[in-house]
Amino acid sequence: MKNFLSRSLGCCILFLYPLLLFSQQRSYTVKGKIDALKDGDKLYLVYQTGDQQITDSALVKQAQFIFHGPLTDPVYASIFLNRNPYVKRMGQGELLDYLKFYLEPSAIQIKAPDSLKHALVTGSKTDQLNRQLQSRLKQNDEQFSALNKEYEALSTEKKNDSAVYKSFIRREQQLQEHSFEIHLAFANEHPNDYLSVISLSHIAAQPTMTQRAATAYARLSPDLKQTPIGQGIVVQLAAFENTRIGSTAPNFAQLNPQGKEIRLADFRKKYLLLDFWASWCGPCREENPNVRKAYDRWKDKGFMVLGVSLDGPGQKDAWLKAIETDGLMWPQVADMKGWENSAAKIYGVRSIPTNFLISPDGKIIAKNLRGEALTDELEKIFAR
Repeated sequence: MKNFLSRSLGCCILFLYPLLLFSQQRSYTVKGKIDALKDGDKLYLVYQTGDQQITDSALVKQAQFIFHGPLTDPVYASIFLNRNPYVKRMGQGELLDYLKFYLEPSAIQIKAPDSLKHALVTGSKTDQLNRQLQSRLKQNDEQFSALNKEYEALSTEKKNDSAVYKSFIRREQQLQEHSFEIHLAFANEHPNDYLSVISLSHIAAQPTMTQRAATAYARLSPDLKQTPIGQGIVVQLAAFENTRIGSTAPNFAQLNPQGKEIRLADFRKKYLLLDFWASWCGPCREENPNVRKAYDRWKDKGFMVLGVSLDGPGQKDAWLKAIETDGLMWPQVADMKGWENSAAKIYGVRSIPTNFLISPDGKIIAKNLRGEALTDELEKIFAR
């Protein structure tokens, strides 16, 4: 299921501020004081910018630490205490103290009496707005969690009941639509703030939201539209038209685990299931046996699967392990950019599992075939 966002100056100077913020590289400073930290404790600041994962470290002295560096646009960042989990993975049962927040070109303060996870972040407007947005999404997130727990508590017999399964999918879709409305409203309220780009990127490719997302996007400041994510929204808005049933499936190329480039066009003359998933996505992993069953049954009759992973930086080992554990014998590709996966943007993927069934002549003939729906569709095709 769900795996799984005017000023006036009086009137000119403050109006220009958002434009200047996103038009040039500036710098950030993060000063922190966590009373419980000890001299010699080491903190790791990790964030993604473009294709690069940036890592910095700082030693604690008298419970204080400082980070500073260049930055153009706000990024979602993490600070980890005494271990960078992207370099040294956590052992079973180990706990890690960490903080996630929006880092932006400004002077940011982090304070707490006990731990990073309880820290108060000030000085980042984007982080402040994100807390407001997360507050609006809280009830929706809780309902998603409750729905997942309800499904997990079902017996195997109930999970295999197509009527029961479809009812859960329907309820999931209703919750997703509500979350989309929250993101759209937030973006409309904050047309000059970077978090609006984040929110619109969540909904731009959703069929029920594309038109209104395009209207909200048109209201953004020109410099927000020129940010990498802002430019990506244009691709997502086009995805709705480009991935209609009957459209030619957009081509793309990514690397398989061995570093070989695989293109969608390589699979012409076969029925291809283009399957977007990730190792961390529980519903994807639950769906994998259905895909494997279909692959085993029809692979010798002209059916193929291409898996596209939305695993992110530092998750390659988890991706490879999931491929092995789930017995996924078909081609797999990734660019290790998580939700910023280039193919996912082209296809408008904002939730997983998502799939597209493509005919031998490269046309999209079905979408989101899960459970028995995939088997039913392939039975129709190969019975001809």
